[in-house]
Amino acid sequence: MHTIRFDGKKPGTAECEQETALLAASTRAGVPLPHRCGGHARCGTCLITVVEGAEHLSEKGISETRVLDVLKAKPDQRLACQTWARGDVSVRY
Repeated sequence: MHTIRFDGKKPGTAECEQETALLAASTRAGVPLPHRCGGHARCGTCLITVVEGAEHLSEKGISETRVLDVLKAKPDQRLACQTWARGDVSVRY
């Protein structure tokens, strides 16, 4: 079991038993994380900042990297729709 914590306008926590996308975990936690494109790595509205636990996250894929480049995202920023947690993680949105 691992915990994903969201800090932002409406903080929340999701307890997960298996690898989980951060966007799905935000829904489970009742966190209103925007995602205009429905989680397909097209819009960048689900941009989050990883505070702790980056080592428990999936690698960046081609689609996510492309969008992050367009957004000029910082190294600690990811797209919640494309990022999967395998352990305890804390993010800010």
